[in-house]
Amino acid sequence: MESEPQRVSLVSKKIGLVAAAILVGLALSWVLLQKSSVEPRTQDMLTASRQNPYLQEYPLPDGTAPNGLTVDKNGTVLITSSKSDLFYSFDQKSGQLKSYEIKDSNLQFGNPGQNTTMVWTVVQDKDGLVWFSPLGTKSIWNFDPVHHVFHAIRSATGSAFQMKSDPANGEIWFTTLSGDTLCVIEKDPSVPGGYKISSFDLGNGTTPAGLFLQNNSVWVTEITAQKIVEFNIDRQNSSVSGITKIKEIPADNSTHLSSPTDLLVDSGSIWLTEHGTSFLTEYDLGNNKVTRYPTSQNVYHATTLPFWIRAINDGKDLWFNEHEGNKLALFDTANKTMIEYDIPSRPKDGYLTYPLNIATDPSDNMILWFAEWNTDKLGRIDGHVQAPFSISADAGRVVLNPDASKAVAVNLNIEGQDPYSANHVVLNASSSMVPAAGFGNLDVSLSPDSLDLSSAHHAQLLLRNYSAPPGNYTLGISASDGIITKTIFLDLVIPKG
Repeated sequence: MESEPQRVSLVSKKIGLVAAAILVGLALSWVLLQKSSVEPRTQDMLTASRQNPYLQEYPLPDGTAPNGLTVDKNGTVLITSSKSDLFYSFDQKSGQLKSYEIKDSNLQFGNPGQNTTMVWTVVQDKDGLVWFSPLGTKSIWNFDPVHHVFHAIRSATGSAFQMKSDPANGEIWFTTLSGDTLCVIEKDPSVPGGYKISSFDLGNGTTPAGLFLQNNSVWVTEITAQKIVEFNIDRQNSSVSGITKIKEIPADNSTHLSSPTDLLVDSGSIWLTEHGTSFLTEYDLGNNKVTRYPTSQNVYHATTLPFWIRAINDGKDLWFNEHEGNKLALFDTANKTMIEYDIPSRPKDGYLTYPLNIATDPSDNMILWFAEWNTDKLGRIDGHVQAPFSISADAGRVVLNPDASKAVAVNLNIEGQDPYSANHVVLNASSSMVPAAGFGNLDVSLSPDSLDLSSAHHAQLLLRNYSAPPGNYTLGISASDGIITKTIFLDLVIPKG
């Protein structure tokens, strides 16, 4: 029988061995962490180069070509470069910009000999890891913003074009665009790196782009197939085992979509961008009715190509970027009104600025950040700032006369004062009749087409029908001070002759 001192001695030895093992484990983890962590390559201070009451621009290093970005839980803006292997973080409060070299011993970032590495999507999961993917590769990357560690995972069917993180279960869903697959990243302690990727084939030539997570469903836009598809997420032992198609829109050839790219599903409607047009579109799931809301026409008569959607305020308001409109927009789905924010900068070699990606601030979703790909700038919009003027019409529905000699008039009222433009506003009209938001065979005139709000507040829109195709359309009427554009929408009916 052991004496008491011997028993204490043995217990002490066991405790010592356990403590030693713990210390060794901690030391090993520390060594591995130090080996993998990346110190900032550069540190700079950013100040707004151009600004107005609504918008600020911050110059990034020359040649950055920013694209994918997000705002993390601490308010730090994380930005990817299209022309280097650098990952940027911008502290809003201090103005400090840091860059980190993206590297992992297991995989190379980008493809050998490739001059550009476009990252189209960046998301943060519920654990704080930041996920992104260089297009054209077969890799998905994550970044630990606390320890500055990058890790790459092989993706057999390609890189991510759009990602969404499920805050409830931590899953990361993504589309592969040219890979024609929908994929999900899940935690799996049995595999190296602790994460696994499951891929589900959607069919050749579908070109999946945007996605939306809703309960146990995932909705996907298919650009080439010109469809929106809802899939049920099949699970086995809490892990994703497959997907099952539930719904396909449109179900027949009665409705045609033009390059559906991103979407939001809310309150019986699907809101989507049709990237081959100038439209933000609503699809009513109850009656299959399609209503298209045109952006304002620009001076270059370019199709504006609405791109990504960021829903805020429980889906009541939608931020979206215009690929070729020199604007970003905030659309009110309840009141059917829109504010567009003009981008001040232009590229050195052209007249269209490409704000290819957008991100809301999780602490204040009325703040929108955007990447100016071809001007090397980061932009910020404050949606809290109220416009100093308003626009209204004396009718909500306009029915045209088939006789071109009989014009239909819409009376407009523009109220307010505008200190930002010396009270000068320009009027504009657009429609859903043609993809570029023009009017086809309608003659449209505004009288006057600009106002000095210090003395005038009324104008008139005249429309004449020169054999335009009959149908139900949407008419947009806008007022702009050159900094922001406010648009109201009316139903436009062209009856059969």
